[in-house]
Amino acid sequence: MPAYKDEKRGTWYCKFYYTDYEGKSRQKCKRGFTLKREAEAWEREFLQNICYQPDMTFSAFYDLYLKDVTPRLRAHTLQRKGYYAKNHLLPSFGEMKLNEISALDVRQWQNELIERDFALKYIQNLHRELSAIFNHAVRFYKLNQNPCRLAGQPMKADEKKPPIRFWTLEEYSKVIDCIDDIKAKTAVSLLYWSGMRKGELLALRWSRIDFGGATVSINESYQRLRGKAVVTPTKTGESRVIRLPDVCMNQLKEYHQCIYDPASNDFVFPWEKRFIELGIREGCKESGVKRIHVHGLRHSHASLLISLGVNVVLISKRLGHAKVSTTLDTYSHFFPDDEETVIDQLDSVILK
Repeated sequence: MPAYKDEKRGTWYCKFYYTDYEGKSRQKCKRGFTLKREAEAWEREFLQNICYQPDMTFSAFYDLYLKDVTPRLRAHTLQRKGYYAKNHLLPSFGEMKLNEISALDVRQWQNELIERDFALKYIQNLHRELSAIFNHAVRFYKLNQNPCRLAGQPMKADEKKPPIRFWTLEEYSKVIDCIDDIKAKTAVSLLYWSGMRKGELLALRWSRIDFGGATVSINESYQRLRGKAVVTPTKTGESRVIRLPDVCMNQLKEYHQCIYDPASNDFVFPWEKRFIELGIREGCKESGVKRIHVHGLRHSHASLLISLGVNVVLISKRLGHAKVSTTLDTYSHFFPDDEETVIDQLDSVILK
C-alpha cells in the first residue's frame, strides 16, 4: 500500500488498482495529501469501504433500477416514478456518483423543496421514491448504506396535517337529492355506500353486481394513462365482496333501467371525464354543502361506519385495506376518544 511524493507540488498521493462491484479491475489515484500517512490512510479506507460500491452516476443507476423494477410494477406506478425522476430526482442528483451522495446532500435537497413551498406530503412522496432507489442499490448492488435513512423524513416547522374532508350522512342526503344526472348520482351513491376507490368503481362491470343478493364484487381497478384505459387488479391485489343497503341498490336498479340493453361485461360507468366531480359540484352548489374530492366519499363511508360502531376489522376489509393498521392510521381521529364515555361504559359492566 505505497504512497508517492509529488515533487512538483510537494504533496503526497496514492495510486493503486482495485476490483469494483462489477468485478472489473480499475485504477484509482488521489492527490493533495500533506503527509504520506494521510495518503496511505485514504487508500486503506477506500479499499475497506468504497471500492466495492457502485460508483456510476445516479442517472446511470436510475436507468438500471428502472430496468430491474419495470416487470414488477403497474403502468401507472411506472408513470409516477418517471415523473418524479424527470422533474425532481435527476435534476438534483443525476450527475453525482451514487456512492458519494451523502445524507447532507439529501437534507439540502429536502430543504430546497421546502423553500419552493411544495406541500409536505408531496415532498415526503419524493423522499420515499428517492429512498426506494437507494434501497435497491443497497439490496442488490452492494451500496454501503441508504443516505435517505440517515437524512430522515422531511418536515416543515409547525406543519399541521390537513383535516380529512368528508360528508356526514345529513350532508350526503342533501347533496344526492340535488344531483340531476343519473349516472353521476348513481356513482356518488355507490361510492358513498360502499367505500370503494374511484378506480374500482370505474372498472366495475354489470356482471359483478348481484341485484338479488345486494352485493358488489370488486376485483379490478381502472386508470387512464396517456389517454388509454388500463385495467389492473385492485390496489392490494385482492378481491372483495361488499354488501350494499337497499337505498344504494334501488339507485343502481333505476340507473340500470335507463341503459339500453347492457351486456354483462359492459362497464357500469363507461368512462367520461370528470362526470363524478361535476355531479358533486352540482349537488354542492344547489344544496350549499361544502365540496369534497371524490376520494372524500370513501372517507365519508368510513366515518359513517365508525359512527355506527362497526368493528374496525370489518371496516378495513370493506375498504380493501391490506392491513387494519392502515385503517387505524388513516381514521384514528374518527374514533370516539371521550374519556367520560369510556368510564360510563366501564361502570355499566356488571360482575357476576
